[in-house]
Amino acid sequence: LDISARGLWGPFQKTMFDVRIFNPNVVSDKHLDIKSVYTLHKNIKKKEYEQRVIQVEKCSFTPLVYSTSGGMAPQAQAFHMRVAELVAEKTNEEYRDVISTMRTKLSFALLKCACVSERI
Repeated sequence: LDISARGLWGPFQKTMFDVRIFNPNVVSDKHLDIKSVYTLHKNIKKKEYEQRVIQVEKCSFTPLVYSTSGGMAPQAQAFHMRVAELVAEKTNEEYRDVISTMRTKLSFALLKCACVSERI
């Protein structure tokens, strides 16, 4: 599990997140459309962590699935929107400026991840 946050989805509610970044151009997934690939990776993460997080950690679990091409699964989109909303409220910035900055930083992080994975 990569990230833990309290108060993101509800007041005082603890949520754990696990990040998965995949390459959408991999040969084994060529027969699937991109939405199915996101769902596949989300389900793998849920199967791996969700039951333990709920039963042992007593909190909720959200898988964050991204592609190296810059796309993200619906749960990751909701995560980014909510974080941007909370940051905008706290810093008195415009939501559009916060989400734009977050997307830019995410794009560079995914690019870095793709470059590192190409070297391996």
